Amino acid sequence: MKMLFVFCGILILTGCPHDEKADNFSPTVILISMDGFRWDYFNKTNTPNFDELIDGGSKAEALIPSFPSKTFPNHITIVTGRYPENHGIVANKMYDPDFDEYYYIGQGSAPVLDGKWYNAEPIWVTAEKQNQTAMTMFWPISEAEIMGVRPSEYFVYDGSVSRNDRVDQILKWLDYPSSKRPRFLTTYFSHLDDVGHRHGPDSDEVKSAIREMDRTVGRLMDGLKSREIFQKVNIILVSDHGMATTSSDSIIFLDDYIDMDKVIMVDWTPVAAIRPKGSIDSIHSKLHNAHPNLTVYKKGEAPARLHYSSNRRIQPITAIADEHWSITTHDYTSQDDHADKYSGATHGYDPVYPSMGGIFVGHGPAFNKGLLGPGITNIHLYEMMCKILSLTPAENDGSIDSTRIFLIN
Repeated sequence: MKMLFVFCGILILTGCPHDEKADNFSPTVILISMDGFRWDYFNKTNTPNFDELIDGGSKAEALIPSFPSKTFPNHITIVTGRYPENHGIVANKMYDPDFDEYYYIGQGSAPVLDGKWYNAEPIWVTAEKQNQTAMTMFWPISEAEIMGVRPSEYFVYDGSVSRNDRVDQILKWLDYPSSKRPRFLTTYFSHLDDVGHRHGPDSDEVKSAIREMDRTVGRLMDGLKSREIFQKVNIILVSDHGMATTSSDSIIFLDDYIDMDKVIMVDWTPVAAIRPKGSIDSIHSKLHNAHPNLTVYKKGEAPARLHYSSNRRIQPITAIADEHWSITTHDYTSQDDHADKYSGATHGYDPVYPSMGGIFVGHGPAFNKGLLGPGITNIHLYEMMCKILSLTPAENDGSIDSTRIFLIN
């Protein structure tokens, strides 16, 4: 029986401490996402706990996101090994012409809970289908029923739940007896992404947030050590994307080039998804070469390396801003509450920019120690996690050969 947990002021828990020796642990993966943690953040401030994981494990130079470098597309790519055009979530906000419905993210989003939007198998579904137990203390879409399957225990996302409570839930699940204990666990933190958007990746506020995340991971490490299982479980730290500064001096105003009444804007910046109400060619011709920092493609014409052509949720026109640039209209930016919206930082840009790179760190019995490896694309992590857990992977776009360098076997 699947168990749903909801936070209502306090953490509601079940389970009992295990009374077995740590040596009885089967291969276990704790997948941790720190949203917006850029590849170079480890070097910006003192991070003793991250340093311990890196020194005792494996680290990639960067985790390269898929396009667009947005939160939901890449979190789902990490756990399915599919490019966004193949798993179906091609943006944080999108329109499906067959459903005639919009998908949008955010706490309480009804579409997020609807499994019809997802076209690929997350690793917790792979695990449950192969009689391994999975439990998720937050991860984008982990509360949805996908292919008729949910994690054995999971939480509906609630951003007010403290970082300590998220860590403590992971530890309490690991205290379950072996017959109930999960082999695959996740948790998710948005703190760095929130701070990065507001203050920029080079700010003192981001440095403080990095130290806070180091402390949070240290709490998990201390809990594992006290249970004598720190060297028995595999911790994988990832992020979905990096962060690039933006400025009110670097804005592309679409209404300088097209009549906004003749299009439906499905999504905005820095990747604008445009549904013309009339001629696609007319709108495309007006935007093509209109601004030196804007690249515009008709559906099916994006470069093959972006893997952003074949899904029906990709709109007829995609406009992509260069790094640091934003897409909007004069009317929007003239509103008082939007005046400073573009003076901060964002992501979503072409993954070719180093600023979009995230992190990959692996620590535990499956990983080589003290290895600093090359950057890897996030489509490959699903196969890697399946190998660690001895799972047969579902169809995916990755390759175990791309991550084998980090693994002992």
